Amino acid sequence: MNFAEWSRDARRLIDTDTALFTRHMDAMREMVRIDSRSFNVNEFEGDRTEPADMQEILEVAERYLRGIGFDYVCINTPPKDPQRATPILMASLTAGDGKPTVLMYAHLDKQPYMDDGRFLKWDGVPPTELRWNEDRTRAYGRGAADDLSGVIGIGMAVDAVLQAAGFDSGNPSKETLAKLPCNLKVIFETEEESGSHSLIEQILQNRDFFQDADCVIITDVTNPATGVPGLTTSLRGISQVHVTARTENESGLDAQTGLYKALATLVHDDHSLAVNAIARRDIPVTPDERKGYEAVPLAVETQRRMAGLLPQVKLTVEDDQAAVIQAQLRTSYANVRPGHRVSGGVVLGTAAARLTFQLNGQLDSASFQTAITEALSGKNPFNLKITVEDAKAPEPGTLAVNVIVQAATKDPHSGVSGGPFPVAEIQLARMIDGLIDGNGRLFADPVHQYMVPEGPVERIASESLHADHDGSTRRFADRSAKALVEIRLAPGNNESETAEDVKAHLAAHAPAGVRLEFGDDKGGSPWSTGIEHPAFTLMLESLETGYGVKPCLFGCGGSIPFVAKLMKALDDIPPLVIAPYDQECRMHEPGESLSVADLNGCARSIVHFLLNCDRALSRPG
Repeated sequence: MNFAEWSRDARRLIDTDTALFTRHMDAMREMVRIDSRSFNVNEFEGDRTEPADMQEILEVAERYLRGIGFDYVCINTPPKDPQRATPILMASLTAGDGKPTVLMYAHLDKQPYMDDGRFLKWDGVPPTELRWNEDRTRAYGRGAADDLSGVIGIGMAVDAVLQAAGFDSGNPSKETLAKLPCNLKVIFETEEESGSHSLIEQILQNRDFFQDADCVIITDVTNPATGVPGLTTSLRGISQVHVTARTENESGLDAQTGLYKALATLVHDDHSLAVNAIARRDIPVTPDERKGYEAVPLAVETQRRMAGLLPQVKLTVEDDQAAVIQAQLRTSYANVRPGHRVSGGVVLGTAAARLTFQLNGQLDSASFQTAITEALSGKNPFNLKITVEDAKAPEPGTLAVNVIVQAATKDPHSGVSGGPFPVAEIQLARMIDGLIDGNGRLFADPVHQYMVPEGPVERIASESLHADHDGSTRRFADRSAKALVEIRLAPGNNESETAEDVKAHLAAHAPAGVRLEFGDDKGGSPWSTGIEHPAFTLMLESLETGYGVKPCLFGCGGSIPFVAKLMKALDDIPPLVIAPYDQECRMHEPGESLSVADLNGCARSIVHFLLNCDRALSRPG
């Protein structure tokens, strides 16, 4: 067979002016329409209150794959435990015994909208409506990038290969399939965004399906720049812990202030992770790896812009490309979000708290606000924007102010942007920690003079607020003191130890009279791989062929729990992690979009790999 000709013809079919591209974008539109959020529901009045069972999008995906030509498609019945397990979809197309088998992965579940019922952050257009920019280089919608681009990229690649081979899905021919150099298998997951918690169990349920895979192509990461391919060789993991604070006595320190003081200890003065048990497990970056980071085409200013960082805000590392990438890919870091708020795997760009002062006497509000602003500004090493404004006093004899701290004009993806940029919620906690002592008294200059007996302030209480990027704030319906602590884990760490390390650290730093209660959330271990197997060499060649640009070795600061779990379940077959979307996609944020250059480049790369895989995956005999 002339696989070179097939590859050329198939790659030509993957272009924006072809019938194949249009047909697959129609499938993308139908999948974007479906609200397949795997967590964080009830975001606004009238929103759904229960997570999706994923049946609708699974059925659409099944029709999609059968329409391409897959002759076996199965929606698995997941085990009863863990709770809320949702199915994986498995599909295969068999060329013949003795040929290598390429497994391909993407996921169908999505992140929450991160908006209200008016969808103002989505320009007033519901995120379930696929829409295009003027020159049709980007398509917008929740899940369009993460990870429906992976689903469609796989589908386009297989469809193009089959058409180049002369296969007709309406009149399938085993003789035509027998000409293919490999067998094809697909797994579409529906729990990736919620931690892939039943993935291993479902793979073990279907061991026979997976056991002959010779490699797996994973399409769920970002390229280093738009249209510039990367082969991802490392992923950070994730561990999330819910923390609730309660007071045990009348020490004067309220629960929320006690929680802020505990959270403030998660980082050192330079914002590096202060949970030492985690930080010291990070595998150091070698000189060769750092040299590789210097070659990645991703400038610091580009990363600042993508994160929406305010111009005056300082980085937590050197203003250097390699240092920023190292902080994103190979360094564990802490992120905190108020426990009342839809999170979506982001670093909230703005944080706010209300401070209420019980008074015994008169206090000039304007001069007091000025003093608080001065005190907070002295505890602002990364130059975040600080606003102190009047708030409605809850009762006579009190004065309330809102403290708003802003690092970014949006809420960037916590895996992609987290590390080199300061976290507003943590910096707010550190400011409050420096403002109020362990007895609940003002002690920072110049506000300590307002505390009794010198001044009229008798007691202080704090409350976390919902803050938007325009500086507006509102109170949460739930006024309890709680937070979600997220640790992005660099290679060298593992999921199981991290949550306990975080709990032990916070418990040890809880102020006297404050009790912390913990609850576990999702998690996933970090992952890294060598590239010695010939499949990696072929994939690098395929990426250059597919994109027309030389690829680079890259990493991902986010977490794909699937990777480490699948490698464990499948005996470490070569994992080829490639990107169907770019850094500009705003995944997990409002305004998520898909880059057509990256979608098509990814699909063309898969085409080249599939039609040349016998060079890398040949079986003995």
